[in-house]
Amino acid sequence: MSLRPVVLLAAFSLLVAACGGEHQHAAQSPLPVPSGTPTGEPVLPDFFPEPPVDVHTKDTGDGWQLEFSSVLVNVGAGEFWLVVDRPSVDDPWVVTQAVRHAGGGFDQVRTGAEVEWGGDGHDHWHVRRVVSYRMVGIDDTGTPRPGPGLTDAKVGFCIYDFGRELDGMGPDDAFFERGGCQPEDALRLSMGLSPGWGDTYEWNLPGQSIDVSDVPDGRYRLWAEADEGGHFTETTKDNNLTWVDLELSTTAAGARAAVVAGVGPQPQGDSAPPESGATGQPVPH
Repeated sequence: MSLRPVVLLAAFSLLVAACGGEHQHAAQSPLPVPSGTPTGEPVLPDFFPEPPVDVHTKDTGDGWQLEFSSVLVNVGAGEFWLVVDRPSVDDPWVVTQAVRHAGGGFDQVRTGAEVEWGGDGHDHWHVRRVVSYRMVGIDDTGTPRPGPGLTDAKVGFCIYDFGRELDGMGPDDAFFERGGCQPEDALRLSMGLSPGWGDTYEWNLPGQSIDVSDVPDGRYRLWAEADEGGHFTETTKDNNLTWVDLELSTTAAGARAAVVAGVGPQPQGDSAPPESGATGQPVPH
């Protein structure tokens, strides 16, 4: 597949104007390509997941699962941009992070990230484990117990500007579109998050859950962690982890219930120190 490069200027406002948002085959609608020799300091993204929201239990017929919605926010000054290429449909993907520099141009940083097709009812590609979820028990002091706990089975994320989460940061309009996740036979993908924007996954999507069928009643912490594999370059890793604490219980009739009892750090702009508190309501992805 031949791609026609789009020359991107250093100013992010001009980057926004360069990209179309139609979900078309890459051969019909070439994706933007970061270009230019990097000059000046890197302008980095910074992942900060919101604490899980809309936490509840569900009877699956075969047991019980804990479901939740999540949002990954870019609180950094720079966009998070992945360009994913392969020579042919029979070749493996190579995932590269494009890092913009203050004086113009981009570094192309090869990552160890992997992509996977489909898996959540959406016919496009996903980057694996951009955010992962884990549930561990906590003691009476609120301290998480040691051990790996239980994890989700989510395939991955088609990362794009789903909604603006932080006022006064980044572009007014989305730059990264869902169409960048591309059809199955594509040879190039383009995914990312603009500064101040987030990617939302609601509780009713496959993988936004943890099986709690055999989990005893008690207090638990549900962690949300961005980039647990350390694949991506960002301002800091110190804010990649947040959580909610919950009480898991069982009624006399055998129904499971989960009540949120505490909320962990939530995003603020420009890599500010985290605060705890409630987050906004989830929206459909």
